Amino acid sequence: MRRVAVIALLLSSCLCGQQGFAQNVSTANLRVTVRNSSGSGVEAATVTVRDDAHSLQRTAQTDPAGRYSLPLLPPGSYTVTADANGYSKISVANVVLTVGEDAVIPLTLGAPEAVVTVVVKTGQEQQLETARSSTTTTITRDHIDNLPINGRDYVQFALTDSQIKTDSAPFTTVAPTSGLSFQGARARSNLINVDGGDAEDSIINGIRSTVSQEAVQEFQVLANSFAPEYGRSAGGVVNIVTRAGSNDFHGTLFGYFRDRSLQGVNPFSTVSNPAYTRVQSGLVLGGPIRKNRMYYFLSYETTRRQETGILDHRQQWLRAGEHRRVAISRSGRCDSGHP
Repeated sequence: MRRVAVIALLLSSCLCGQQGFAQNVSTANLRVTVRNSSGSGVEAATVTVRDDAHSLQRTAQTDPAGRYSLPLLPPGSYTVTADANGYSKISVANVVLTVGEDAVIPLTLGAPEAVVTVVVKTGQEQQLETARSSTTTTITRDHIDNLPINGRDYVQFALTDSQIKTDSAPFTTVAPTSGLSFQGARARSNLINVDGGDAEDSIINGIRSTVSQEAVQEFQVLANSFAPEYGRSAGGVVNIVTRAGSNDFHGTLFGYFRDRSLQGVNPFSTVSNPAYTRVQSGLVLGGPIRKNRMYYFLSYETTRRQETGILDHRQQWLRAGEHRRVAISRSGRCDSGHP
């Protein structure tokens, strides 16, 4: 029984450690400073942070310097309110926190005659991040919805950052990579996280299958000088956050179709009219199971292809290797004639 208890304790410790890591890399931190009109910190001010989409909130009080830190907030839109005895109440709406952000919001409490409300419009004002040392780019849902892309490989939106290039290293194995080169490093040196979970193969560092593009809320790209929790990466880091259900029901049905009758023939094709059909379709559904309490989100996507034509250099090299191995197995001799 003692051995079973020890094993259970170790397993729970490992799970807690993994959960803490996942929350740390897929959430945001918010630091609130509450001061009066003279610039002094307001102690014991009540700070409330409310999630606008899920009607969830967190409440705490500031320290003697008027500061309070709220870590591990899911990315989204929030309303921040501060209230203290002898001061007017202030509320800041539409505070958008993105994945990995460490934002600082200064609040100033005035005279108690009236309630002051300040509205921050999304996309027009950036929150301060004084503690960040890394170079980051956030690809939001607006980018994913509006930027053109071939094949719906949304990770390629990271190329909108001028510091990131397409990996030009030669193809070595059959396991795909993200195809991104951070400051000259190979794509197999990168780290891809989905909701804080590692999406890289631990042996050859190839990228595993990720979620559908329609299920991505946003993702963050860290180019250099990132924090220690993003270890095991000599290149860059991509943190992907998936969408979640809310109090409002929403759904999308999509389909993309490409056919050889709608496009020109590749001039290097060895077939006069090569077959080419690609269909990418799917759906997403999200909504409340119980309002303000529980939500659901479903995503499904499928890709079907029928293609023939020319072989690229990697396929030609692999096929040539197959022919050489077949010749050796039949003759028992190498190409040079030596046994």
